Amino acid sequence: MSKDNVNDLIAQMRTAVQNAKGTTAALNAGLTSKPSSASVAAPAPVSNQVRSDTAMQLEIVNQLMLGVETRFGIKPGTLVERKLVRILKEMPISVLRDWVNSMNTCSSEHPEWQSLVENLTVHETYFCRDPDLMEMLAKDILPNLIASREKNRQLQVWSGASSTGEEVYDLAYMCLRGLQKAGKARQQTDGRVVPELGWSLFVMGSDVSNQALRTAREGVYGELGMGSFRNLPEHWRAMFDDVSMAPTNAMPGVRYHKVRDWVKNCVRFERFNLMNSRPPVQNMDLVFCRNVLIYFEDSVKKTVQTMLARSMSPGGVLVMGASVQMLVPEYFEQRLGNGGPWYVRNGVSI
Repeated sequence: MSKDNVNDLIAQMRTAVQNAKGTTAALNAGLTSKPSSASVAAPAPVSNQVRSDTAMQLEIVNQLMLGVETRFGIKPGTLVERKLVRILKEMPISVLRDWVNSMNTCSSEHPEWQSLVENLTVHETYFCRDPDLMEMLAKDILPNLIASREKNRQLQVWSGASSTGEEVYDLAYMCLRGLQKAGKARQQTDGRVVPELGWSLFVMGSDVSNQALRTAREGVYGELGMGSFRNLPEHWRAMFDDVSMAPTNAMPGVRYHKVRDWVKNCVRFERFNLMNSRPPVQNMDLVFCRNVLIYFEDSVKKTVQTMLARSMSPGGVLVMGASVQMLVPEYFEQRLGNGGPWYVRNGVSI
């Protein structure tokens, strides 16, 4: 996580904590109540009191981060925890403790957990993020995958932790072009690529962040200097139309582009927590789960990889980040290309 991302996260967390503090009635009561004179102890030396409060705040923040890791698999790290302690130092220890204890009795679906994980999730992505991987997908993975699906005449793809949708649309576009190259799709005069009769393409993106999913479903992206289009090859612009009416949150002077309907029609987005052992889809032919497993401990990675294997059909392909170790090799056979490793699902049942 970069310094800028950490600073953004901390700023968002400050707002989230203040909102939680302001909307919880029980905690508000704690803020206004005063201890009786009989229960007031002699004040400790300032330096010792500050040291004690800081240690206690760190312990409570650790409990909060453990709750995040248990529910969502995300481990923010010591740097974020210590900065949170500095942010929370003005909040009374009793209030902070009561809020965290209250949070830890709630499920991951509770609105305050959802708000918290929104602020802990880094939505840093863009189109064609890894050109070597995209080339490997086009030349090595898709031709064999499409040929092996000749009997069923369908291609089913899942992008886990899809963030704001760029990777999902990448995959949909690549698969349509792959089908065209294999003679299973045809390009129309208006530039659309349409699967041949009998063939179908389904691409699903999932993420834990509702905010990211809203952006993904809209499929509208601004052409900023370091935005979604920073690495887009020129010929990929066929996937987009210019937006005639800018979105309500448009930035002045920024051009916006919308994913064309012939690509969007193949795509669906759903909210899904990778910590769920039951996958949201089955019989997937291609699964991408990149740029998220690096935030998980090995035990969590193994659980998630098992869940991903459960979602796939035999012969399906799993692509993870190049630095992510395969921890369930009993379900996969490894391949290696110029874009990194990829894994073919074998027939071993789970």
